[in-house]
Amino acid sequence: MPKWSLVQRLLQVRLSTCLFITLCLIAVIQFFASYGYYRYDHLAQESLRHHLYVQHNPKLITKKSKPDCRYNDILQNSKSVHSWDIPRKFNDFLPNGIINGSYTPEDCTPLFSVAILVTYRNRQSQLDIFIPYMHSFLKKQNIHYKIYVIEQQDERLWNKGLLYNIGAKQAMLDKFPCLILHDVDLLPLDESNLYVCLKQPRHMSASIDKFRFVLIYKSLVGGVLAITSDQYKELNGFSNRFQGWGGEDDDFAGRISKHNLEILRFPPHMSSYTMLLHKQEHKNDDRHRIMEENEHNSQKDGLNSIRYRVSNIKTHRLFTMIKVRL
Repeated sequence: MPKWSLVQRLLQVRLSTCLFITLCLIAVIQFFASYGYYRYDHLAQESLRHHLYVQHNPKLITKKSKPDCRYNDILQNSKSVHSWDIPRKFNDFLPNGIINGSYTPEDCTPLFSVAILVTYRNRQSQLDIFIPYMHSFLKKQNIHYKIYVIEQQDERLWNKGLLYNIGAKQAMLDKFPCLILHDVDLLPLDESNLYVCLKQPRHMSASIDKFRFVLIYKSLVGGVLAITSDQYKELNGFSNRFQGWGGEDDDFAGRISKHNLEILRFPPHMSSYTMLLHKQEHKNDDRHRIMEENEHNSQKDGLNSIRYRVSNIKTHRLFTMIKVRL
């Protein structure tokens, strides 16, 4: 009897252990199945050309003898870089043709002019990777582009929305018709990811390695977002009220929705990014309250109400730095 009791106990332990493991596996599978979207809504690859916002900077001077640049080969390119292959140093980078962070193709006339707006503070190691990587990536795309770095120099809480508004004002003053709002810690991996605006706002970083290459939620616009200058003005830019990390992107998504604009995306295999490791900014505990208050305040808070002091606009070979004190 004692021997049989021992066998029964062993069977019960094994059964309970198996049950526990099974339940854990079900929980893990359920988490990954419900957290994010592996198959988010996106434009069909063959239809992308019809959605492109074709507009170049009126200040762009090109030779009439040059043919228009072509983009079909870029959109159909299947090459991608693995995140672990991203170099941490660019000792062999050659800045040929880059002036003040701007580049224009030599052999053809670009159909697109794009301002890359990068908000920044105290992340020199990331900037040292981002700038040469992006130039190497963008120079292959036959577009006219310029990289602006908007640096918050004071010790106040981080205000990404306000910095984007400042950068957008400068880019629009320089007559760029398309703005790409870009986090400094994100690098594109797919060569088919053409860095241009669409006729509707375009969320570009839909598949990030940190988030298992899934879209976290459908209204997400943070990370990398392309939007025309006219649309940015129509939305009155970002809210200036979000200090610290979080809230400003979701608030901007709300502005997009209220103006009956649609957030478009490229297919997942054209939208993958790697995120560079970094220390996260102080979280904004008031972000949900500010978002609720902003629902009826977008015309008074944004591009038309920014207060700041530009201490310096300095042109470097690889970028134009806008130094700001809030």
